[in-house]
Amino acid sequence: MIGIRPPEFSVIVPSFDRAEFLGDAIASVQEQTIGDFECIVVDDASPIPVNVSSDPRIRLIRREVNGGCSAARNTGLRAARGRYIAFLDDDDTYTPDRLAMVRDALEQAEVAVCWRQGANDRPHRERPLEGDVSDIILDQMTPSPGQVTVARWAALPFDERFPAVEDVDWLLRLASRVLFATVPRVGYVVRRHDGPRPHHGMEARLAASRQLLEKHAAYFTEHPAAAAFRWKRIGLMATQLGRRSEARQAFWRSLRLHPEPRTAWHLAQQLVVRVDPVGAP
Repeated sequence: MIGIRPPEFSVIVPSFDRAEFLGDAIASVQEQTIGDFECIVVDDASPIPVNVSSDPRIRLIRREVNGGCSAARNTGLRAARGRYIAFLDDDDTYTPDRLAMVRDALEQAEVAVCWRQGANDRPHRERPLEGDVSDIILDQMTPSPGQVTVARWAALPFDERFPAVEDVDWLLRLASRVLFATVPRVGYVVRRHDGPRPHHGMEARLAASRQLLEKHAAYFTEHPAAAAFRWKRIGLMATQLGRRSEARQAFWRSLRLHPEPRTAWHLAQQLVVRVDPVGAP
């Protein structure tokens, strides 16, 4: 609106049918040590429409058609007015200083990354991402969107064609354009639960990992360590799905690209012939 100064932060919360968790997520934004923010809750066509508090800093946008987290985040991005963009999944929470802790880092780089942890876990100490990380961003696990804060002018839309690992694709594209900085403090708390995770089942993640390899084929050709890590992830997911042949092929490809003892161990496990005991049903 004309005459109203944009907030410093826009926090985008995509949500679908998780009313039991969403209130905690929004409350963790309201409890920030700085108050210069807007919180954009995007209801991704939940069966029962989302309700939010009357706090003027909370904005609710309802999508008429469910499009998944990428589409919901993009809806929030288009509506965001803040100088910086942050994300929060509807089943997770922020620490009270989540936004304040990245202020200084965002003066040095376009993307600031904080640490995460489970609700009852120790902090998950991750590798520092500093400066131009385009050559290493996919060599290991990438941060979740909830750990990332990005200058609004640099924020890219998520690729809505991905059924999962859309955040990996998004971070790779970001890393090719702007600089990163890491704040080695916990700002994001992941909730462990057995509830549904729409569009993010194991099958979807495995298929999307292959899709990622195809979309960024040139990058993976030039970065064998990143390709090896992605094939290892495919092997691990195929293992969980009981697809031993697919797992073996993936681990072999990973080893050829970047030999690693742990990958060799995973492959060896898939090569073991399991024989049922005599008389077993």
